[in-house]
Amino acid sequence: MYLYDKRETLTVTDFNSVMFIHTTNVTNPMMVVCIFLNSEHLHAMICQLESAAFQPHSHKEYLYVYKWKSSGYFIKKMFYGVNGFLCTFGPILAMLQGKAAPLATYIPPWIHWRVYFWFQSTVSVYNATMASIYVSILCTLLIEAIIQVACLKERLESVEDRRCLEECIEHYSQITAFTKRIHNICKIGLTVVFVTGVLNICTSLSLILEVKFIELVFMVPYLSEMIMIIYIHCFYGTILANEVRKYYHLLSLQIDDSPFTKTSKLNLEVLQFAIK
Repeated sequence: MYLYDKRETLTVTDFNSVMFIHTTNVTNPMMVVCIFLNSEHLHAMICQLESAAFQPHSHKEYLYVYKWKSSGYFIKKMFYGVNGFLCTFGPILAMLQGKAAPLATYIPPWIHWRVYFWFQSTVSVYNATMASIYVSILCTLLIEAIIQVACLKERLESVEDRRCLEECIEHYSQITAFTKRIHNICKIGLTVVFVTGVLNICTSLSLILEVKFIELVFMVPYLSEMIMIIYIHCFYGTILANEVRKYYHLLSLQIDDSPFTKTSKLNLEVLQFAIK
């Protein structure tokens, strides 16, 4: 309706000012719904993380946990901080500019503009909260998977007998189940995030070229957050993939070089156990 009202003087800026709102409004609720629909997987993952096998066993493993969880806390604080700033500054900026709503939208004639102004401000807070929640949850799960593989790699380096090796392989199978649950939670949602995120970034970049200087105070943090949402998932996913490759390499060295896996028959048994 906003675009329809301005159809005679419609510009690319008008189109982008609406598109970046609606892509965000679609993405954030969908991700939260995806997480809600996979609550059983989340419960199973929490139970796994609370089990003894998933707890750190040495000082070095505790350092791994501290390192990665610190980065996770930083990501959470950053997203909640940026979203808090955007939700606060957006309405203030709109009032300073004399706008009837913080974001470009159609205001029904039967709603007073002040009511709609604060309604949209409240919805923006809700939307930002949903974004912070799903980013925090997915980043936390990816970090937990990274921690487990890193700790397992540390245990594998100091393995002393065949039983320890089999325990490492068995624990890795549990980590694999954990990562599969992460995939089940976000396989559809993250696809939407990436597609709409790219569209959002493009429309936001277009708006940055047109807005006034004071509006950059809102647009630059918003655009940075959109880029970070995509980057963070790629970053932690890449680290997890690299840790898994290092684990496989170390496992193959242990099977080839360890004194308790010298015979080809024993090598075959261990490899068969790993495949299972």
